[in-house]
Amino acid sequence: MIIAPVFDKESNKPLYIQLYEYIKKEITSGTLKPDLKLPSIREASSTLNLSKTTIENAYNQLVAEGYIDNIPKRGYFVCDLSEYNFDVELSHKQTIIHHDEIEYINDGVDEGSFDISIWRRLYNKVISDPKTNIYNSCSVQGENFLREEISNFVNTMRGGHTDPRQVIVGAGVQYLLGILIGILRDDYNTVAVEKPGFNKAEFVFEDYNFNIRHIAVTNSGFPVSKLWKSDAQVIYISPSHQYPLGTIMPVNKRMELLDWAYKKNGIIIEDDYDGIVRFGGMPIPSLQGLDKNDCVVYLGSFSKILLPSLRISYMVIPKRLLPKYNKIKNRYTQSTSKIDQLVLAHFMNEGYMVKHLRRIKRIYRRKNSSLTESFKNTFKERLKIISADSGLHIVCSAKTGKDLERIKSDAKKNKIHLNIIHKTNNKLIFSLNYSGINSEKTQEFTCLLEKIIFQ
Repeated sequence: MIIAPVFDKESNKPLYIQLYEYIKKEITSGTLKPDLKLPSIREASSTLNLSKTTIENAYNQLVAEGYIDNIPKRGYFVCDLSEYNFDVELSHKQTIIHHDEIEYINDGVDEGSFDISIWRRLYNKVISDPKTNIYNSCSVQGENFLREEISNFVNTMRGGHTDPRQVIVGAGVQYLLGILIGILRDDYNTVAVEKPGFNKAEFVFEDYNFNIRHIAVTNSGFPVSKLWKSDAQVIYISPSHQYPLGTIMPVNKRMELLDWAYKKNGIIIEDDYDGIVRFGGMPIPSLQGLDKNDCVVYLGSFSKILLPSLRISYMVIPKRLLPKYNKIKNRYTQSTSKIDQLVLAHFMNEGYMVKHLRRIKRIYRRKNSSLTESFKNTFKERLKIISADSGLHIVCSAKTGKDLERIKSDAKKNKIHLNIIHKTNNKLIFSLNYSGINSEKTQEFTCLLEKIIFQ
């Protein structure tokens, strides 16, 4: 039997590895048949003009991995691997299709909304401070400095009643929901969600085998009466700015919801989706601040008001859940950077957050006004703006007979993120995020949207 590999003497790969890989490929492709005897070490060394050590190292690796056997006083033999299927490399190159994520032109935040120079200065301050102790890992619950600032932020800006012990920091709402489910699943297994609502939260509950109950949000808002008729004891809801419809739950409905939680011994998960950004008056206070019975979990994020790339979210749990959380908290590692947490804490503590919020409200108020005016002038009676006075997305209805799949396809092709809420034969209801739209290209964006929806 002849072994005739071609060696690349210029390669950084050792010769014994090249020989090992060649023989392995010959075996897995079926060229070298089971029980075939390989040349002896001396014979292979002479034939291939390689040292005996090189041959022996290659053979030993093949023996260790089970491709060949070393039978004393007989030699090396190919093992019978015929019952196993190996992926044989094709002689022709296969085309690899890359499914890159789309960068939607209307997502993200306004590029002029964030002062990088302040963040850079605070970052340098944090890493230069020996008290930061950047050589150790961070708290599993989140750095105490940041939890103190978040607690103060929720209390002063969102009307909450929290203390730092209740705050849990993590990278994104989905990660935090996983922790919350770890706390709840011994006592609860059914959750109600708004329809339409935040699907990515629903997916997390599905992954943990929770029963899902959909409660349809109507023109009158969330029907608490239907919640009473369900068997759910947990509800995921966004009362201050419903996503994607943009409705706001009035105080009487909030009190009904809190009454439901109290009497059902239930849990309300309040997602405060960009509720702090409101143009028609003051921000609506959080549901958590109205809770007198310790039954509201509050979820917040800095992705929209600061930077999506920061990936810092937080969860405020009721005090009655703290004992259970403390039992399981060490199962999880902290998912956000210690340094970023402390930079954010300084950003809040030194007053920059308040200034930043004033700044983005000015920016997004102008952008909101410009976009809605552009829509009215361009679309006339073909499009109606349903909701646009809160948050960073608007809700519209459009009269169009265009096929839904074509609308979706054209939107994707043109990198516009449309959240389709409802489509009948000639009416489309959708929500549209506008935070990432370049203010100088509002009309250009409007014309592109016209093409997607109507042409």
